[in-house]
Amino acid sequence: MNKKEAIILTAARLIHEHGYNHVGIKSILDELNIPKGSFYYYFKSKEDLGIAIIELYINDTSDCLDHCEKNLNGLKDFFNIFFDRLIELSLKRGCPVGNLILELADENELFRNKLMEWYSVVTTWIKQILTSENINDPEEKAKALFAAFEGTMLVSKLEKDKIHFEIFNSYTFDGIINSRING
Repeated sequence: MNKKEAIILTAARLIHEHGYNHVGIKSILDELNIPKGSFYYYFKSKEDLGIAIIELYINDTSDCLDHCEKNLNGLKDFFNIFFDRLIELSLKRGCPVGNLILELADENELFRNKLMEWYSVVTTWIKQILTSENINDPEEKAKALFAAFEGTMLVSKLEKDKIHFEIFNSYTFDGIINSRING
């Protein structure tokens, strides 16, 4: 791993633990024991680093999507990959991108646009699966599944209880897939 990658990964972990606005460049560099000049060689600003972190999450999510089957079981597997990650963290920290959305979407348009890119990657993939499975209202259901997924991550973090993952898999997922829009 090169210095730039080390800075991005360390910053991503610290920001996931403490939040973007509570992690300074100095704390990242101190942990890596590298001089400040090294940071500015790779990044113009903390904002530039933040964009690189979101890009890291877009790439990680895309890799997960590439390894999941393109069907409803694969879709459920995708959600469970992230549920398992939260369990590995003892239900602490929550979804790293969800946290960034909560913290930064109203604060910085550049961040909001990059976070929308991540959202689009996920919801487009979901919509493609729902369309291929002949599920009605695939765009709306992709958005509903995404919102339910993020809500499940948030409530699991709050209550420190993985029962919400079971609820999502047993009720929420199928409920959204099988629902109809009244109109």
